[in-house]
Amino acid sequence: METWGQKFHEAPREQRVPFLYLANDILQNSRRKGLEFVNEFWTVLPALLQEVVDIGDEGVRSAAFRLVWNNVAFQSGARWLVW
Repeated sequence: METWGQKFHEAPREQRVPFLYLANDILQNSRRKGLEFVNEFWTVLPALLQEVVDIGDEGVRSAAFRLVWNNVAFQSGARWLVW
């Protein structure tokens, strides 16, 4: 997950949304098969999502909020971001 996070940071802001969609797809599909990728992504996602909320443009922030809310039911309150 460190590589994904590094590439996310290296990407221009307008190219970060596809990284969030990729994370969402991996999280959604991994839930059905096991929690390995879910747990790994949640080690890096909170800090990246907080950064997106703090400095991202509206499109990137919207994608970040969708990512969180698409996965919040699964997380069941175990991990919450402070917005």
